[in-house]
Amino acid sequence: MALPSLLSEKERRVLELYDRLQELGLESALLAARGPHTAITEEDLRTAQERFLESRASYMLRNDVVDSVMMVNPIIKAVHRGTDASPIERDLLPHIEQRDAVSGAIAKQDSELRGINDELSEIQAESIRISRRNVALASEVLKLAEAASQNTSDFTDNPEVKREISTLEREVKASRQKWKVMKGTASAVVVGSGIDWAANPELRDMVLDPD
Repeated sequence: MALPSLLSEKERRVLELYDRLQELGLESALLAARGPHTAITEEDLRTAQERFLESRASYMLRNDVVDSVMMVNPIIKAVHRGTDASPIERDLLPHIEQRDAVSGAIAKQDSELRGINDELSEIQAESIRISRRNVALASEVLKLAEAASQNTSDFTDNPEVKREISTLEREVKASRQKWKVMKGTASAVVVGSGIDWAANPELRDMVLDPD
C-alpha cells in the first residue's frame, strides 16, 4: 500500500527504514530461537524465561522510545506552526487540540467524581452519627415507657418525668428530620452525579427509599 502523498520523500524514507528495523529485529529473534537443540533442564528453562522477559521488556521500551521520538517532532511543529512543517504535520493540529480538549474534559469529570465521593462519604458519616443518636434516644424512651407502665399514677403526676419525655420526643423528632434532610441531600447528589445508580442496589435504595 502506497504511503499518502502528503508525506515528504524524507518522511517516507524514515518510515520505511523504521519498518525494516522492526522486521530485522523480529528476524534476529527468530534466528536466535532456531539455534541448536540440546537437552534442556529446568534451570535452563528458568534462565531462558528470565532472559526472554528481560529482552521483551527492553524491546518494548526501545520501541516506545522510538515511537515517542518520531511523534514528538511533528507534534511540536504542528503546535508551533513552524515554517518547515510539512502539510501532514500542520494537519495534526486539529487532532492535537481535540485530544487536549478530551483530556481536559476527562480530568474535569474525574475531579467532579472525586468531589461527589467526598461529599457522599461526609453524608454517610453524618448519617451513621444520626443513626447512633436515634438508637440512644429510642433506648431512653423505651426505659421511660417501661417505668411509666410500672407506675402509671406516678408517671402521670410527675412533672419532671413529663418534661424529660417531652424533651426526648423533640430530640427524636429533630434527629429524624435531620436524617431525612441528609438522606435527601445524598439522593440528590447521587442522581445529579450522572452515576448509573439504578444498577447499584445500595445507591438505588438510597434514592428510592421513601424513609
